[in-house]
Amino acid sequence: MPQVLLHPDVEKRLQSLPNDVEDRIRSKLRAAGTDPERMCKPLKGRDEYSVRIGKRRAIVDWDRSADELRVLDVDTRDTVYD
Repeated sequence: MPQVLLHPDVEKRLQSLPNDVEDRIRSKLRAAGTDPERMCKPLKGRDEYSVRIGKRRAIVDWDRSADELRVLDVDTRDTVYD
């Protein structure tokens, strides 16, 4: 089961969100760590993956050799892919 690691900028962004939204995102990221094959969708033309969290998406670097999911960004669907 991969360890889920948050980039410091992601941690700051999560802390700035309302508590219920932050809790939902953290819960989904933990779930992705327990079943990444099901939760992580590969992004076309990139090495990263996407995790769907309601209207938001998390961009994740899945390092299988280190058994880590590195969360690089979390934002709304319309801006996270820029």
